[in-house]
Amino acid sequence: MRRLLTGVLVAGSLIAIPAAPAAPVFAAGPTWRLLYSENFAQPINTGNAAWVRETYANPFDTITDDAGQWYRNDYGPAWTTQFNSFDTYRKEFTVGQNGWLTASLSARDFNKDGVLEAPPSITTATVGGSSAAVLNVPESTGGAIFRPTQALPDQYRIEYKLKTIDFGGKRNGTINYGGRVNGYSTAGCKTQHPWGEGSNSPGWSGNAAVPYCEWQDVRAGPYGYNGFHFLSIVDFANPAPRNNHFWHYHRKVLMDSFSQHPDRVGSGTGGRVCNAATNTYYNYRDGNFNTVNMWLSGMPNWNPGAGGLPGNSQWFMTSCSGGAAENQLSSAAELQPELMPNEFYTFAIERDATGYTLEASGNFARSGQRTLRFHRDFVVNNVPIWHYNTTAAGYNGQFNGNLVQNDDFGSTTWPNQWPAGSAYPDSFVIGDLYTNVYEGSASLTDIKLFVPETTPPVTNLALNKPATASSQCAAAEAPAKAVNGSWTGGLSDKWCALGTGKWLRVDLGSNQQVGRVVLRHSGAGGEKTSWNTKDFDLQTSLDGNTWTTVAQVRGNTASTTTHTFTPVTARHLRLNVITPTNDSDTAARIFELEAYAT
Repeated sequence: MRRLLTGVLVAGSLIAIPAAPAAPVFAAGPTWRLLYSENFAQPINTGNAAWVRETYANPFDTITDDAGQWYRNDYGPAWTTQFNSFDTYRKEFTVGQNGWLTASLSARDFNKDGVLEAPPSITTATVGGSSAAVLNVPESTGGAIFRPTQALPDQYRIEYKLKTIDFGGKRNGTINYGGRVNGYSTAGCKTQHPWGEGSNSPGWSGNAAVPYCEWQDVRAGPYGYNGFHFLSIVDFANPAPRNNHFWHYHRKVLMDSFSQHPDRVGSGTGGRVCNAATNTYYNYRDGNFNTVNMWLSGMPNWNPGAGGLPGNSQWFMTSCSGGAAENQLSSAAELQPELMPNEFYTFAIERDATGYTLEASGNFARSGQRTLRFHRDFVVNNVPIWHYNTTAAGYNGQFNGNLVQNDDFGSTTWPNQWPAGSAYPDSFVIGDLYTNVYEGSASLTDIKLFVPETTPPVTNLALNKPATASSQCAAAEAPAKAVNGSWTGGLSDKWCALGTGKWLRVDLGSNQQVGRVVLRHSGAGGEKTSWNTKDFDLQTSLDGNTWTTVAQVRGNTASTTTHTFTPVTARHLRLNVITPTNDSDTAARIFELEAYAT
């Protein structure tokens, strides 16, 4: 354990201290300034966001995203038949000041009739005497998360309070409580279908042609487990719920629960849990199954072999290891859900110039009230945190490799999975992000984003600047409405235009560095999502005469779009609308246009 000074972390290990303060300052890293805070005192305004069918036209990757090639190579045509047997629907809406949070939900339509079976929800309620957001996922094929609307800065602290948690684990000594099994309802089948373990995984047939109920059971049996992502940092922007194997290749650092069914533990130990009061381990099977895992993803297995799945090595940090990350399943503590909401837990992750710090505070089983806090440098003993670099300058390509699959129904090589010149923005995820496992509910509040005190405030360069347009639908829908800082003020809180050659132009007042533009389309303001701008170009100019296209968008369906590009010097911005909607309506609608330096 490295040297500790006056009750705070100096350089990367654990110390037990009282619960984290509201405005934390730790000696090891920056002094933090609060940028955003959301306590859910006001009911969540979904903006009438609709459930939209996922077409997979723009997958994040071709590997293990829901329609991924990996499954086709492993399982063959039968898997494609299973995948096409249902539809997935998504819903997203922004929350909080300036819409800094996004709620993202996923649900399954089993019989493809347009009616969702047991869709998840995110609402507000009073929990334990304070306002909270309630995430409810009544079916294991759904998902519900909070994420940042914009990628996180290079250095930050994100934290929140967990008020209640009901995603499995024991209650009062038993895994069966409330008429459920490990947090799952007892009705029907609940399996990993169609994103099962690799076909060569023990404990099941590996035959993708079998019915839904014959895939790996997540409620009980050797694959039975439930869980929740307390706080994860992932390697791409705009995360949304997906299958669990996808996430095993896209996480950087995380804190989660792993509520195994006793069938999964079997005659083994189930892993080990650290008692932070004595710095000794006890067997998972002897605990309450409400673990807190504080860990990071390392390098992947570049060639998992036939019937396997891609995934990264897993490194766990506990006080029993002196804060060192070990390649062995080791939980840092166990929650006591029976104490909630009268007591709560605080989770936080920091990123500074050297690495990540994971922090959990509360009244833990066996070890009592304490703060568990671990720092991990980006690279230790040539073991990196996967995709740690948010900029190309922070990495020289030394961990690059090709992901190779040679399987029964196909072979694919995905080259350069971490090349020099690459960058992976940080996004956080809170909630149930798996769409083929996990079921339950949780409530949380006081989500806060801190940035270093030296970080200049984020300034919307377009706010209240002179705006002109090709036309406007009505006097109350002038171009100035698109730069007034609001998009939730009603259906006239927008710029609207008819006719041909639709455009919106903003004069920034002087030459500015611009590297990011945010557009809030129809759905963000509460109108139809089918009226979201479909095809458009974003352009910049120094003189208002010569224009350079910095973003070209085709086929958009999202209510809020973010366009990041290499920063340029510009005085004027122009949005050229090519196809105004995704249906037959001919009006262009922009509820807000924002511009930022980075």
